[in-house]
Formats: sequence, C-alpha cells, structure tokens
Amino acid sequence: YENPAVESLLEQWRDSPAPIELLVPEGRISGAIARFFGLPAFAAGSHAERGSLRAHALAFTDQPGYDALLWASDLNFVRGEDSFVRAQWAARPFVWHIYPQADDAHLPKLDAALAHYTAPPLPSAARAALARFWHAWNGVGEPDWADFQRHRAAFEQRAAGWAQELAALGDLAGNLAEFAKSQLK
Repeated sequence: YENPAVESLLEQWRDSPAPIELLVPEGRISGAIARFFGLPAFAAGSHAERGSLRAHALAFTDQPGYDALLWASDLNFVRGEDSFVRAQWAARPFVWHIYPQADDAHLPKLDAALAHYTAPPLPSAARAALARFWHAWNGVGEPDWADFQRHRAAFEQRAAGWAQELAALGDLAGNLAEFAKSQLK
C-alpha cells in the first residue's frame, strides 16, 4: 500500500553502511518504488539498485507463499489486521501499517498493540524505538532506520518470545472446548 514514509526509508536504506535486500510484493506501493529508482514501473520480476539498497519485485502469492515469505525475511512490513497476525506467528521483527481511519481513530489501536507487544522483557529504549518507527510508518513522524537498527537484536528476541507466548495461549477451538467443558461441571 502507499505510504508517505517510504521515500525517506528508501533513502536511508540507500545510504546504509550495510547492504539492504528489499523484497517488494507487487502492489500499490510499486509506483513509489519505481519513482525512487527512476523506473517507469516496478512489476514482478523487476530488480533495481541504488547505493546499499537492492530491491526485487515479487509476484502476488497465495497464503502459504506469503507465510513462507514472512518466515524467510529478517524484517517484515505488513498492512492490515490479517497480515499483522501472520507476522506475529512468523516470529520475526515486523512493522505494522494499520489501516488508517478518520480522525486518526486507528492510532489508539496501534498504541494498544504496541503496549502489549513491547511490554517487558523488551528494554525501554527498544520499546521507544519500535514505537517511534511504527508511528512514523503510520504517518506520525519520520522513520529513523539507524535508531531502529540499533535495537535489532532485542526485536528479534522479542518476536521469537512473543510467538511462544501466543502459542502458549492455546488455539481457539481447544480453548472453547475447555471452557464449555468447565461450564458443564
């Protein structure tokens, strides 16, 4: 999807001291990627390079293919609630682009998700960096890749721990069956 912060982030990745490999599923953000690289289009199969950034356009995929892409990536940028859930199960650091709503009604929802996800054991500096980056990706401020990257190890550890915490909650069907069973006693 379109994102006003994408150009700033692409510039930061271009100027990064470390190489960045960007996998972009073909879609509504493809136009911004094409403009950044000075291309007429950025369709599936396209590749482009500027500075430290190499980008590759991917074709649309089915759900198992999308999950595999999330699992294989070091960092995922996802949009919407379903992708937000899939990213959590992938146990990889991610940035959530929440669906915008009138009067910024989506921002309290974003903050609530951040409060749960970033609660200890994520260190306070890492919590703050993640919150700033998620907010910037959602139109509040500018993304700061260097600040985000400084906490990468903590984000990786939290993503893995969060997926384990979710798994420990059990599945919906099993939890409903246990609840119904407890009510019959």
